[in-house]
Amino acid sequence: MTDWGVLEHAYGPAGDVPDLLAAAERSGTEPGSAWDELWSRLCHQGTVYPASHAGLSHLAAIAERQGPAGYVAALDLASAIIASTDGPVAPDVVRHQHAGAIRRLCELAERNLPHASTDTELIHALQALVAFEDLGVWQRHLEGLADGALPLTCPRCGAFLVADLSGVDPHVRDDTDASVPTTAVRPADPSEGSLGARLIGHAGDHPTVVHRLRHALGEGACPACGEAFLVEHALA
Repeated sequence: MTDWGVLEHAYGPAGDVPDLLAAAERSGTEPGSAWDELWSRLCHQGTVYPASHAGLSHLAAIAERQGPAGYVAALDLASAIIASTDGPVAPDVVRHQHAGAIRRLCELAERNLPHASTDTELIHALQALVAFEDLGVWQRHLEGLADGALPLTCPRCGAFLVADLSGVDPHVRDDTDASVPTTAVRPADPSEGSLGARLIGHAGDHPTVVHRLRHALGEGACPACGEAFLVEHALA
């Protein structure tokens, strides 16, 4: 039994969380005001709290009761909580302390992948799976593929950049000076068994997602200084 009264969320004591969890579950699997209330308390602008981690098993239980779907709000919130690096406890400690809940969440994420019918649903489903499996930076950045824009910082000169993957010719642009010519993003061809190959395999029926994934896993160059880099190494 979780003693919510001794835990904290973004706005203070977490005694209101059980009612908010119940309201969110009643609202269904899709985003809405009830889920927004939970997000604002448990994962406020990416920051997490003791109550956030305590909520993982409860979010898993909600997702289990709701059945398979392309998008499940409980999994989306849980994945953001577990992927966060801005909290009172080191991420590896959180993963150890809540290993059982994370295993359940991971199984649910895998179960739901085939039910993702839209590109956006698939991207969120993939990001959730990557988060629960702790597979690197994409657990916090894959959702950027939904609109095709990834914020970057040049590893050499520090320029603020954007990898625009939304069109047929993905490119990197200077986010502060539109007069600087853009540079092309070269797509990757991930090796068999790699994370990239696995993600692309899951996205096989979604050509737009495959196109954006190949370029997100590829190489760009800074329009300001010319430094070449892997896109994932420059994610801001």
